Amino acid sequence: MDALREQLEEESDAKTDLQRQLSRANAEANTWRVKYESEGMARAEELEETRRKLSAKLQETESALDAANNKISGLEKNRSRIQMELEDAVVNSDRAGAAVTALEKRNKSFDKVIADWQLKVRSLQSELENAQKESRSYSAELFRVKTQYEEVIVTVDSLRRENSNLSG
Repeated sequence: MDALREQLEEESDAKTDLQRQLSRANAEANTWRVKYESEGMARAEELEETRRKLSAKLQETESALDAANNKISGLEKNRSRIQMELEDAVVNSDRAGAAVTALEKRNKSFDKVIADWQLKVRSLQSELENAQKESRSYSAELFRVKTQYEEVIVTVDSLRRENSNLSG
C-alpha cells in the first residue's frame, strides 16, 4: 500500500509537472500566435496598401497608354491625309508639266507654220498680219501657262517643305 501511495504521489507529481509544462507550452504558443497575428496583420495591411498603390499606378499607366495610342492614331490619320494631299499635288504637278510640254510643242509647231507661211505668202501682207496676230496669241497663252506652271512649282515646293517639316 505504501508503495502504491508512493507511486501515486510520484504520478501526481509527474502529472503536476506535466500540467505546468503544458501550461507553459500553451502560454508560449499563445505568445507566438499573438506575435504572428499582429505581425501578419501588419504585413497583410502593408501588402494591401502596396497592392492598392500598384493598382492605381497601373490604371494611370493604362490611361496614359490609351491617350498615347489615341494620339498616335490621330497622327497616323493626319499623316495619311497629308500623304494623299501630297500625292494629289504631285499628280496635278505632273499634269501641269505635261500640259506645259504639250503647249511648248504646240508653240514650236505654230512657229514652224508661221515660218512656212512667211516663205509662201510674202506678197500677201494681210495674211502675214493675221499669222503674226495668231502667233502673239499663242505666245500670250504660253506665257500665261508658264506663269501658272511657275505658281504650281512654287506651291509644290512649299508643300514639299511643309511635308518635310511635318515628317521631320
